[in-house]
This record gives sequence, C-alpha cells and structure tokens, in this order.
Amino acid sequence: MMIGMNGFSNLEITYAVIGMAVLLLLVYVVAIILLVKLSNMKKKYKKMMTGIESADLEKMLLEHIAKVKQIESQNRDIEIDNEAIHAILQTTIQRVGIVRFAAFEDVGGDLSYAVALLDQTNTGIILSSIFSRSSSTTYMKPIDKGNSSYKLSQEEQEALNKAMA
Repeated sequence: MMIGMNGFSNLEITYAVIGMAVLLLLVYVVAIILLVKLSNMKKKYKKMMTGIESADLEKMLLEHIAKVKQIESQNRDIEIDNEAIHAILQTTIQRVGIVRFAAFEDVGGDLSYAVALLDQTNTGIILSSIFSRSSSTTYMKPIDKGNSSYKLSQEEQEALNKAMA
C-alpha cells in the first residue's frame, strides 16, 4: 500500500475522487432537470404573454379587480335581500290542514269544512263553514302558536293538528 501526500493512501484518494465524481454527476443531473423545468416555465410564460404588452396586462388586471369588487358588492346586496325574504317567509302561510265533514245528518256530501292556515310559528287562523239545507255559516278563529283563545270543534282541532303535523 502506497502512502501519498499528507498521509492518505492512494486507495483513499481514489475513493475520494470517485465520490466527488458521483456528486458532480448528481449535480449535473439536477441542473439539467432544473433547466428543463425552467424552459417549460418560459414557454408557458411566453404563451401567456403573446400579444399582450405590460400596460395592457396591467389594465386587464385592474378591470378584473374592479369586476370582482362589483360582484362582491352585488353578493352583499343579494345576502341582505335573502335575509329580508327569509324574514317575510316566516310570517307567510306555510302549513294548511283541511277537514271536510257533514255537520248535519240530513245533509250529505261533506259540504262543511274546517281549514287551518298557519305560518312557521303555527300562528294563523282557522276558517270553518257549516253547511245546512237552508244556510251556510262561516266562522274564523285566530290561532297563536298552535292554540286558540276560542273553543275549537273536533273538526277544527283535527284541521289544526293536520296543519301542524
């Protein structure tokens, strides 16, 4: 075994040179990969910028920003309108219950009826119509949160229960 300069053997120097050559080869491979990626990015950039001057690009970006701000403003207005519509819908008739019945034995055809018309909170009215051979009478009773301050007939209570179901 020969000893070279500074106390290293020729074999150790050979291994060191081979290791450095491998590292240098790896650096070249990484550099080539990076050059290919950079070339691809340049191609994409040139394609994106074809026919566009920097002033036009700036103008285009400013126009897009203005449009985005306008759309954000419109969205806020739509959200406000939706909240108002939602509040109104809570008080509209959403639940209906209908019961037809024969009020009198001598009158057939279930011509009498009770109709419950309620909103989201089960507040509204019950309309009742009693049909007889000689007359027809209509009644209205208020409903507040599923209850009435007036006594309800069996048919009116049934219509109320159907509407709340």
